Amino acid sequence: PISRASTPSASSAGNPTVSASPAQGDAASASGRSPFANQPAPFNQSPSPAPLAQGGQPGPRSPYSQQATVGRVTSPLARSAVSSPPPSMYGATMQPQARPPQPPQQHQYSAYQQQPQQIQQPQPQQQAYPQQSMMPQQGFSQAGAYPAPMGPPVSMQQMQSPSLQVSSPASAPAPGAMAAPAPPASTSSRRRLYPEQSAPVYNSPPQQQQQQQQQQQQHNMPLYSQGANQQGYSGAYAHSGVQQAADQNAGAGAFFVPGSAPQAVPQQQPALGMPPAPAAGMQGYPPYNGPTAPAQMPQQPGYAPLSQPGYPQPVQQGYPQQAQQGYPQQAQPAMGDVTQQFSQMGLGPNPQEYQVAVLGGRPQLSMLDEEPPSIKLPPNAQCVPSPYAICPPSHKRSTLNAVPKTDKLLKKTKLPFGLIITPFKTQEPGEEQIPTAPEIVRCRRCRAYINPFVQFVEGGRRWKCNLCGLNNDVPLYFDYDSATQTQKDRWKRPDLNHGVIEFIAPAEYMVRPPMPPVYVFIIDVSYASVQLGMPEVVGQTILSALDSIPNVDGRSKVAFIAIDSALHFFQIRPDTTEPHQFVISDLEDVFLPSPKDLLLNLNECSAGIETLLSRLGSMFKDNHSVGNTLCPAIHSARKLLGNLGGKIIVMLASPPTFGEGKIEIRPEGKDLGTARESELLRPQNTWYKNIAADCSRVQIAFDTIFFGQQPMDIATVSGLARHTGGSQLYYPSFMASREPEVQRFKAEFTHHLSAKIGLEAVLRIRASKSLRMTSYYGNFFLRSLDLLALPNVTPNHSYAVEVEIDETLTAPVVYFQTALLHTTSYGERRIRVSTLALPTTDNIHTIFHKADQVAIASLMAKKAVDRAIVAKLEDAREALQHKTLEIIGAYKTECTRSSSGATTQLQIPRSLQLLPFLTLASLKHTSLRSGNNVFPAVRMTAIDFVLTLPAEQGVQPYTVPRMISLHDLPAEAGHPDKETGQIVLPPLLGLSAEVLSPQGIYLLHDGHDMFLWLGRDASASVCHSLFNVQDVRTIPSGVITIPDLSNGSDTAAPGFEVNFQVKNIIGRLNGLCGNLWSPVVYVCKEDGEALLRLMLAQRLVEDMDTSAPSYQQFLNQLRDKINRGNF
Repeated sequence: PISRASTPSASSAGNPTVSASPAQGDAASASGRSPFANQPAPFNQSPSPAPLAQGGQPGPRSPYSQQATVGRVTSPLARSAVSSPPPSMYGATMQPQARPPQPPQQHQYSAYQQQPQQIQQPQPQQQAYPQQSMMPQQGFSQAGAYPAPMGPPVSMQQMQSPSLQVSSPASAPAPGAMAAPAPPASTSSRRRLYPEQSAPVYNSPPQQQQQQQQQQQQHNMPLYSQGANQQGYSGAYAHSGVQQAADQNAGAGAFFVPGSAPQAVPQQQPALGMPPAPAAGMQGYPPYNGPTAPAQMPQQPGYAPLSQPGYPQPVQQGYPQQAQQGYPQQAQPAMGDVTQQFSQMGLGPNPQEYQVAVLGGRPQLSMLDEEPPSIKLPPNAQCVPSPYAICPPSHKRSTLNAVPKTDKLLKKTKLPFGLIITPFKTQEPGEEQIPTAPEIVRCRRCRAYINPFVQFVEGGRRWKCNLCGLNNDVPLYFDYDSATQTQKDRWKRPDLNHGVIEFIAPAEYMVRPPMPPVYVFIIDVSYASVQLGMPEVVGQTILSALDSIPNVDGRSKVAFIAIDSALHFFQIRPDTTEPHQFVISDLEDVFLPSPKDLLLNLNECSAGIETLLSRLGSMFKDNHSVGNTLCPAIHSARKLLGNLGGKIIVMLASPPTFGEGKIEIRPEGKDLGTARESELLRPQNTWYKNIAADCSRVQIAFDTIFFGQQPMDIATVSGLARHTGGSQLYYPSFMASREPEVQRFKAEFTHHLSAKIGLEAVLRIRASKSLRMTSYYGNFFLRSLDLLALPNVTPNHSYAVEVEIDETLTAPVVYFQTALLHTTSYGERRIRVSTLALPTTDNIHTIFHKADQVAIASLMAKKAVDRAIVAKLEDAREALQHKTLEIIGAYKTECTRSSSGATTQLQIPRSLQLLPFLTLASLKHTSLRSGNNVFPAVRMTAIDFVLTLPAEQGVQPYTVPRMISLHDLPAEAGHPDKETGQIVLPPLLGLSAEVLSPQGIYLLHDGHDMFLWLGRDASASVCHSLFNVQDVRTIPSGVITIPDLSNGSDTAAPGFEVNFQVKNIIGRLNGLCGNLWSPVVYVCKEDGEALLRLMLAQRLVEDMDTSAPSYQQFLNQLRDKINRGNF
């Protein structure tokens, strides 16, 4: 008989009772399999559902319900060990006790008590009886109906006698009947109840016997095994000595028989119908954050706690409830599937990442700065336990950190499955540099690179590929350095310890020698450009950025082509400082005026280049030509680059008017806000896409930069950058007389030129079996199904890919490996490899709670803007909102109590709590905003940023701005942190006008622009400390530059502490964006210009505007549609 009770306290020693929950036998009664062998156990009892606790919810299972199956054994050793407790279980010596005669009664068994089985003689199958409450009577053990031993010890010869038979009850009580005590048994009957044992009976020393007898008298209960008493169990265990010994030896790993050595015991299996209890830390299961078990307590993985908070324990009728004071509850050492589901229902430990939130109230924007849900890999998933094996989310981020095992389960969740990849991320200051490995080891079949998740087999002579499963030979240089003739430690290799690594590519990875960085500048010098002052500003900016252009080995080259109605080439010889200009007006058959000296070496021709750039503005200041020969200039630049490859930077202030790519100006005003607006986002012709594809084959990329507000059909020309992996910038307010706009362009263009780009790059994405990449989003040219061509790879550009599950995933972990083959700006061929490991699960709760809302929002936004280009804007908005509805509705249907019918509150996992808010922010963003106040050029630029920004920057601040208050800055804000050295930021505010106080000053930062909101009653002292003005009314509205009042020191000047703090805070916010932008500051007063207040209001996502509802209204719309099933 297997049963567990709790040791009564000293105050209740006079009336020992046992309280058993009706749910404690569910696992045993529902189980149809043996815990030690994969064959049915001899029981025919059908599963019985657990009773309902308060609120109509399933009551907690017994913490020992699964141990009831221990008695269902097939092994002779295990059967003899579990069928009955040995005599030594009740003390070293057992003295006969006198008992008054009792009337004979039938036996009553709990659901987890079973008939002992005879080993030598096969017995018919016994029937399992439903669980009943068995209260110990006088002279009976607390285990149930078996009488306590009262005669002399049973010898081994007697117990091993084949004549012993197993007694069975005459009839089984009805389910739910109250237990009745068993009749007294004689010595012979007791022998029949205790079959053969595999250990001798031994006596304890007299002193120990006396001590045990004193304990028995004190607690008024049978003495248990010496091992259990010595271990100090918090709850008494009235089951077999072998099982107690097994509990003492770490739960299920080993057991011992008195007088013998410890032996292994098979792992206990769960009852039939119950999910398996995984080991702690297994993928797809939450970590255990509950109380720590005492050191002497046996660890029993997979068992629920003794009591669940909020649910009372069932009270047994007819017997008083036993008070258990002074005995600690048994701690839960691990959490499996059952306890995980209980925790999600509020019945157990509830880690933060497994919390469920109610949609409503103000969104907690600070959650966007949190790390994505943790990735829980099974033990031994890595060949080397390294903290750097997990790929950082800034390099590769998955929308699901627990992958469904089947495509059916994935579709049931409605969650998108994809990756946000930043293969050429720049390491920020303070981050560890990516390690390099000189040798390249790859799989012979799938060509995957060796990584921390491979397994070494056959004594370390071969390694097993974690993507395709092929065994590959381990190279000899893994363990031996032939050059120095010394042994090497393979476990210290960087490719076995880091999830992101770079390999130095040998000659076989090169089609030709590495080419130098080459930049060709095509500059618009037409009348429209001269009116803006663009040629002069561009010349000065390039001149100041010459030293920032990557030129480590002195091979970098540049060329300049000016365009209006003709082509202007500039020749500079190394031995001269004066440039020579060639003007070509014949645009039908373009040719190069000079076969050489048009591509200028930065080192050899530096003096002539400086002269040309300094004169560029004055050379064309009187130009009145209104033409634009961009298409012939592109043909000329391609001939100039030849087979070298490089980057062509196009700077336009007017639309192309000559050549095959001539653009017809389309009217924009009357189509804005209508269904015809989507036509303005599509290219007029395919010439730019085709020329981009041709240039991509010869490793030529494009960057496009537009100036001014003249219509230039950016939707058509931007195809140059989109299909070659380039970038797109737009400055609609640019004029040479506007100093803030000029400074913005200089800062951003200098940062762009100084970027250490990768040349001649290709990106390949590999995945485990049964996973397939279907769609890609970003700026690239798709050369094959899994190969992206990138003539120039821009640092920090991201690419999104959607993943499908073709077949059932049987492996516990799946892998994604990204390899970027490129040439560095200093002429070295390298391969940057990043490997991401994700656990698989078939638990829908785990999938939802391991979803990454930032990655999901980024992937959904990229898909939406891509659909806006190829289809309609309205279709993109509806698809984005519909996907959010599906996700919330799927969670309501599959994971909540109100799976059907209407509900007043929508529940969602904490990991997806901000998904509706991020969806609304995308709908209000410039890329998808409805209305007639977003011009196509501005929208196309925003779409390009959405496609290329990483998930972290694309969501916040570009889609969700940051807003802080400046009038009540904390003392530590704007100063370096003592531990990290980073500038401390003040707390973020909600994006609503409700937080704006008339006495306050607020800063809103969206990366590209900044807004400084001044209340009508703003503090004059704060304004003086910030702007050094005496009267608040003297601060002008519009674009301003915050003065630097620190006098060049690292500390605040007296009286200007706010200025020092704000300047540092703005620098920190720009640094979080990778210094990609240099935002302009707009002063917006509470009673100022309506246009500025409208620009600020469009960025307050929580408020209602003309394009979309408020956040609360949006949630109400979602709830109504989900309740009606309209999704």
